[in-house]
Amino acid sequence: MFNSYGRYHWYLIPLAIVVLSQLPLASTSSSKTSEMESSVYTNSTLILEALLKGYDRRIRPDVKGTPQKVRVDMYVANIWAMEEVKMEFTIDIYLRQYWRDERLSFAHLTSDPILTLSSNINKQIWIPSTYFLNTKRAYMHDVTTENYLLQIRPNGSIFYSIRLTITTSCMLNLRKFPHDTQRCTLALESYGYQTSDVWYAWNDRNDNTSAIFVNKAVELPQFELVGVDKTSVINQYNIGNHSSLIATFKMRRRIGYFLIDTYVPSTIIVIISWISFWISPESAPARVALGITTVLTMTTLISSARASLPKVSYVKAIDWYLLLCLIFVFGSIMEYTFVAFILNIMKTKKKKREAALEERDWSTCSKASYNHDRIESGECPSLFAPKCSPKRGNRLTRLCHKKEKDELPEVDLKTLGDKMEERHWFPIQDPITVDRISRIGFPLTFFAFNCIYWLIHKTE
Repeated sequence: MFNSYGRYHWYLIPLAIVVLSQLPLASTSSSKTSEMESSVYTNSTLILEALLKGYDRRIRPDVKGTPQKVRVDMYVANIWAMEEVKMEFTIDIYLRQYWRDERLSFAHLTSDPILTLSSNINKQIWIPSTYFLNTKRAYMHDVTTENYLLQIRPNGSIFYSIRLTITTSCMLNLRKFPHDTQRCTLALESYGYQTSDVWYAWNDRNDNTSAIFVNKAVELPQFELVGVDKTSVINQYNIGNHSSLIATFKMRRRIGYFLIDTYVPSTIIVIISWISFWISPESAPARVALGITTVLTMTTLISSARASLPKVSYVKAIDWYLLLCLIFVFGSIMEYTFVAFILNIMKTKKKKREAALEERDWSTCSKASYNHDRIESGECPSLFAPKCSPKRGNRLTRLCHKKEKDELPEVDLKTLGDKMEERHWFPIQDPITVDRISRIGFPLTFFAFNCIYWLIHKTE
């Protein structure tokens, strides 16, 4: 038994010797790695300390030489909805600036291709005092830390990127609203340095794309981003000239919302007002109520459409459309007023014809029953004589006093309807004819107006 266990011990002894021999080598390798990492960190710290030693951030690079050239490009992450009432829009960008500071070159200190820094290093070196013109609000993102990046290359070239959200003013021209195309600008320049010290220029990206790159996922609710133009100008102030860069965002308004919210409802209201042309002219309450309801509805719709817009003094395209719709609705009420006027004239004519017939009937019965000479002498016969109806009394009384009336001066007692009837200048004698003309004339005129309106704004 002992001999069998002894044979296994002889096999285990060489294995233990090999394991124990590797322990010092692992310990030596681990210590060498930690020493190298410590050396790298120490080297980077020494480089940074050497660069910042004697560095004065208050003085720009090459202060006695040519103006410092600052190249700029930006990445547009998002464009928020534009507010027409306040005439402003909000944009989220990554502003990237490039310049060279020979005081920060470290090619003689290390062979590292780039030095990436963070923390508060941007407060320890010179940075161009860039600000945005016509800005209402702006802030730098600081979640979870301040969103900026600073890199230094061996020759002293600096790359400084910062994320900003800016709300800037945008002067809108709303004469063609909602068929308009707006141009909103984002301008930047140096606040503290003139052109003799700092010069701004747009930077061409490494992939030969525009210096202003817009995220393809940007989607505005009411606008479509057509394009971005970039320019550089010199702004003249009392203290001197300042170099400035301007990015112009061209945005075309989408009309879908206004079709559903304004154009279609106003068109339906106009069509509803035409229903009165098929209602009998005798039904005055129905036609008047329909006309007043459509006018009030159009007025409310106009107020609602103007509530979300600034109070400008000029007339907008949508105002012209709503105003014409209101005129068409109001025209339907005026059409019924015209019809009612004709109807009133017809009723007056009818009453006169009935009165003439009554006069003729009474004259016949009076000749058959009485002597006309007695009437002229002033003797009034009985109103209830044979063959004469009692309702002829008024006529008989007037004839009895004809002599007295002849002695009175003549007075023009004719109404406007009587004069119109005598002159025969009014061509339409039937109110139904006016309604029939309106049933065709109003839709055709409104259709022609829509064709002209949409053709004009489509070509624009």
